[in-house]
Amino acid sequence: MSARMRVLSGLGEKGPACLRLEFFNRRWMLDCGVGPESDQGFDPAWLNKVNAVFITHDHIDHIGAAKEIVAAGLPIYCTEVTARSLPKGAKVIPLPPCGEIQVDGVTVTTGRTGHSFGGVWLHFELGGGVLYSGDFCHESDYFLYDTPPDAATVMLDASYGMEQLTQQVRIDSLLTTMTKLDGQILFPVPPSGRAAEMALLFESHGLTDWSMDDRCYGQVKQVLDTHGSDYVNGDAIRRLRGLKDKAKHFNPGARLLLCHAPCATFGKARELIDKWRDAGRLGSSAHVIFTGFMPIEARKMVEKGHAHFRRWNVHPLAGHVIELANQCHAMQVVPLFTSCPEDFGLVDGFDGRLQLADRFYL
Repeated sequence: MSARMRVLSGLGEKGPACLRLEFFNRRWMLDCGVGPESDQGFDPAWLNKVNAVFITHDHIDHIGAAKEIVAAGLPIYCTEVTARSLPKGAKVIPLPPCGEIQVDGVTVTTGRTGHSFGGVWLHFELGGGVLYSGDFCHESDYFLYDTPPDAATVMLDASYGMEQLTQQVRIDSLLTTMTKLDGQILFPVPPSGRAAEMALLFESHGLTDWSMDDRCYGQVKQVLDTHGSDYVNGDAIRRLRGLKDKAKHFNPGARLLLCHAPCATFGKARELIDKWRDAGRLGSSAHVIFTGFMPIEARKMVEKGHAHFRRWNVHPLAGHVIELANQCHAMQVVPLFTSCPEDFGLVDGFDGRLQLADRFYL
């Protein structure tokens, strides 16, 4: 069955995820993100003639425009975990964490991404197989990952571009920086991403004076109460159970603080930064370490010496993108969410397979 793809947003930039898959008289939208910069929005015109929307996970750059989808009355295919982040009134058709369903006569296969709680990649039995990874990571000791089936066309998270520094190198750098900072340290994090994973790291290194805000604890509670084993490895769940009582009481005076939101533009993270700045503590007895994407405000904080950046790998390294494309025997490879997708054209065997157009046939 032939089909065509249009990348509405996310090609050639670290921008919101939004793609459109078209075949016969069907038009499906894949993700509906906004941000991560404040001026990166969703165009409601993209919903023209769309029949259904598939959402890979609940991070804002993949789900942020869900209210537009709900207002349009469109069915939304996502996991039960991701559905909890949708606005009221959403017409949800559940996707399995790892399995397949039939949608309008098309086999849709899902698998876990190693990136977030409730996150899945999507494989459509169209045009020789179409894989959309949303975001994925091979390096997590917390989230589970499933290898996708063969696909002639793969549209892959390549957020780190040609980066090759491993998670262990990143963690070593993070821990070294932490030992050099006096006072409190705030880590702005996504609750459904690395919040619990970082708490477990702290504990494993004897750094027990940590606390997480209510949003982050709410995600830990979800992992422990429902669907946890569907997305998180058993050892991590066992260790989390031992920390549940500690995690549920937020202590703003703890040395290490894990707080929503990851970009620190709102939420408890924003509240603490404003409080510390007003008290003259920021950069002296109170510090911020960003571990993920930084919008312009966060970058300015780092430039002024009020914050630090130490990446925690939640996206694939270049080698992982290449490996996955080769595992799938892909004929067309679309690197998404990176400002220089053309760099992958320098990889042996990629020059003839790289697809950089925002519209193409499958």
